[in-house]
Amino acid sequence: MKKSILTLVLLFSIIGFAQTTNVTYTASSDNFSNPERGLYHHTETHSTGYTSLSQSTLTNYRNNENISLILRVFYLENFRSTAISQDYLNKVQADFNTIRNAGLKCIVRFAYSDTDTAGQRDASKAQILAHIEQLRPLLQNNVDIIAVMQAGFIGSWGEWYYTDYFGMSPTSTDYANRKAVVDGILSALPASRMVQIRTPKLKQNTYSTTTAITQTQAYNGTALSRIGHHNDCFLASSTDFGTYTNTSSEYPYLEQETKFLPMGGETCAVNEPRSGCTSALSEMQKFHWSYMNTDYNASVISGFSSSGCFNDIKNKLGYRFELVNGSFPQMTNIGGTMAVTLKIKNSGFATPYNQRTAYIVFKNTVTNDVYTKALASDPRLWTSQAETTISENIALPSNIIQGSYRLYLVIPDAATGLSSRPEYSIRMANANTWDAATGYNNLNAIVTVGSQNNLGTADNTLVNALIYPVPANNEIFVEMENLDQYAIVMYNSLGQKINVKSQLSANKMTIDTESLSDGIYYIKFTNGSINDTRRLVVKH
Repeated sequence: MKKSILTLVLLFSIIGFAQTTNVTYTASSDNFSNPERGLYHHTETHSTGYTSLSQSTLTNYRNNENISLILRVFYLENFRSTAISQDYLNKVQADFNTIRNAGLKCIVRFAYSDTDTAGQRDASKAQILAHIEQLRPLLQNNVDIIAVMQAGFIGSWGEWYYTDYFGMSPTSTDYANRKAVVDGILSALPASRMVQIRTPKLKQNTYSTTTAITQTQAYNGTALSRIGHHNDCFLASSTDFGTYTNTSSEYPYLEQETKFLPMGGETCAVNEPRSGCTSALSEMQKFHWSYMNTDYNASVISGFSSSGCFNDIKNKLGYRFELVNGSFPQMTNIGGTMAVTLKIKNSGFATPYNQRTAYIVFKNTVTNDVYTKALASDPRLWTSQAETTISENIALPSNIIQGSYRLYLVIPDAATGLSSRPEYSIRMANANTWDAATGYNNLNAIVTVGSQNNLGTADNTLVNALIYPVPANNEIFVEMENLDQYAIVMYNSLGQKINVKSQLSANKMTIDTESLSDGIYYIKFTNGSINDTRRLVVKH
């Protein structure tokens, strides 16, 4: 008798765990904000008259324009030959606080002039390096809201051309001096962030290489793996006003580099047909653009809008992840693993350039308690214009308890201070999946988590209980020695304690299950350190 009951219980366990939930998701064409990508607004301030950022303006960018990124240029005109004043540094910190409070991030650049007037363009290498050391604490303390930093400092507008100290036709010595500046920035900036240089040739000459980085070299912390690109005269001419010197070699180089490095910039002149939609979409895709200035050049931007590609550009800048389908088990056990399969399409131009971890979230359907488990798959490698299939056996969170859990996907910011803020989490481009209150993406699946062993206990102490019949109909019987010494509680598949009529006689308990709906239930036996939970099925 005992053997046949045991076989039936095991059979129900096997059948239950073999069942999976398969979900197909619906893509959305909506434009919405996502961190570290998209259109940005240009903002700047000067030491000759500091203009602080407005939190209400930044909040409006996010809420009404779906913009999550600004360029912040800090001009240091008054400090070309002196230290940066503490007052100026305090104001920079206040701006960073405003950006964080508004839920945005920034592209950072420092420069000494917004004109090409000789003698005012920049500062000496020694002075720049001294300024970088002054800025080190600001960069370290505010790295969470710095999306990327541009090399800046050298030349008018920090664009490395019109320069008083670094050679407008640079020699090997000039490039060595430029490298010293970038190395100084890389040292001051936390290793989790990258620096952008204005043209492909400038990176190649500064670091004496024409070889683009590969996936095996990406994200390994070297200088070359941390130096990206920006183009501030996109589509303006056949060379983008000097951005390129030899497109036959620089195009393939840039196309490969930007698979793993940040790329963005602005347009600066109408140059039809090159500055029209066809070239814009093609080259943004080829060079994996993550962001673009929405303020300049107004005529080029207007042309994108009138020609009908501006919405496409807004949606595709950076990454745009869509859930395609997923497969999840309907049941699993504490201490076990759970097979998760997700297919994700990236319809954007690029991938995230800063590190993020994707997590499966288990949210208890009764208590709303949340448990998370990291996926091994790196979102930075969810390739642009392709589908990625994630198939992993994840160990359940070690502290999870029995119950029913709704599953979510969350890709939060890596910074501790921002990881719980939904505006810094990645939203998937799907209909009816985004939870704006939490930053979670609903996977539309529920898993029931049972005990560590359906016939055992959480602490491997097995009570010798006989439970029958299986499945139960109108009543179920529990037989075991010293039954009256155990607290016996019954739960439904949601983890909710349920009240049922029971009668104890000697070492046998009769439980009335007539009023219960068909489904899976659990009986928990507790006596001191002994905790044994059994799974049973009620079927009328």
